[in-house]
Amino acid sequence: MARWAIIFVVAMSGFLSLGQTRPRDYVISLPRVSFGADGRVAIVSFTVSNQGGDAIDASQVLIRESLESSVEVSAELPALASGGEQNYRIELRLAELPEADLHFEVEAGIDAYELAGSDIARNNKQIFRINQADIGNAPVDEGTAAPEYDLLLPVLNLGIDILPDGIALNGQAFRLGDLLRLAGLTLLALFCLWLLSLALRLILRGTPKYTSWQPPYAVSAWHDPNSALGRRQSWQFHAQNGRLDAPRMPDQVAVIKRLTDEAGQRLGGWSFKAMRTAQYDIYGRINRTEVVMPHKISQQLTRIAKRAPGMNDEQLNKALRMPARRIARQALSAIEKQNRMLPLALDMRFEGDKDAALVIFELYQFRDGAWRMIDQWEPELGMLGARIPEQYSFSLNGQLPGESYREYKTRLRDDLRGLLKSLISPEPADAGSQAMRPANDERPGSQDDPPAAEPDDETKAG
Repeated sequence: MARWAIIFVVAMSGFLSLGQTRPRDYVISLPRVSFGADGRVAIVSFTVSNQGGDAIDASQVLIRESLESSVEVSAELPALASGGEQNYRIELRLAELPEADLHFEVEAGIDAYELAGSDIARNNKQIFRINQADIGNAPVDEGTAAPEYDLLLPVLNLGIDILPDGIALNGQAFRLGDLLRLAGLTLLALFCLWLLSLALRLILRGTPKYTSWQPPYAVSAWHDPNSALGRRQSWQFHAQNGRLDAPRMPDQVAVIKRLTDEAGQRLGGWSFKAMRTAQYDIYGRINRTEVVMPHKISQQLTRIAKRAPGMNDEQLNKALRMPARRIARQALSAIEKQNRMLPLALDMRFEGDKDAALVIFELYQFRDGAWRMIDQWEPELGMLGARIPEQYSFSLNGQLPGESYREYKTRLRDDLRGLLKSLISPEPADAGSQAMRPANDERPGSQDDPPAAEPDDETKAG
């Protein structure tokens, strides 16, 4: 019931506001006749003003003989605001007029708003006389002098006069209330345009997609699978990222891929393109929760990676605090409470400049209490474009037993910051490890390397 009452009040206020709107009322001043300097034209000057409400549509000004309509001149009359006026200076060629005394009628704004013969249209007509015999006695029109304005903008051809209750633009008056309404309508229109643009952006720009990915290195079927090149090729698809995890057993074998430039700088020539987190539900690989990170996070990490060589440890930690916080907040927003203990998969998509970026694979084995490098090589790239795609995949622990959700969020942010630091920091990722390169390896991908270790069953299983 209250809703219908509100609608009724709004409708009635609209009707009352319409009823209080004044109609327009055009008035023509008494025309003044002068003649050109050459005596060939008669110049009729008059002013049309609006003494009523604001006009809605444009109209016309007509000049015709009062008895015969053989001569007729028309001019456009724009919609005048309340209190506005329009000056006219119309020329009539005397060669087309007889020498007799002629009476002309000028009318303005007689249309559907001010009907001919109505009371409101009585002041819309004026009569004036032209006689060529008066040329010598009538004033000579030597042109209209340029009007003087309080402020003149020549580029816009706009003259501004300051009035007591408003301003006048090129002679057309606008009251203060009209200006306030115009400013309000302009602000409202800009706000509506902003809302429309926001809605269109949300409708047309969908969620960023983490598209399918194909490794750039080629698979050469002509390599002997038992040769060094063949075994390297089989190891390439087991490398998930550029970090060595903690060993689980003696003689364990692990393969990593490093993204560097020709000078060996980590992520030199590479840029972050996309990131996502994924998690399967507690019932197994049934319902996948995937969160694609906003593109701004990737852009921010790319900028930090470019500045990393000139930053110390404290500056790098401070720069990575905000990206890690954003990634953790986005990832946890889609995880249900019963699935918080499950691990999170973090995927990062990179793009490298073909002329500067390098992908280097390294094969390690855990011996004598340390990781030791037993092979290193560069893959054969099968793509010919200007950009090289690559991807890193990591696994992050879920909520641990006895850990509160607040502690879990804090730890996840710290884990992400440490992970990003290990990717971007110019220091070696595995400082303190005793990783050793093969003694006879002169460069990555050397054909004289000893045969690489064959993937064990556990690594083949992924």
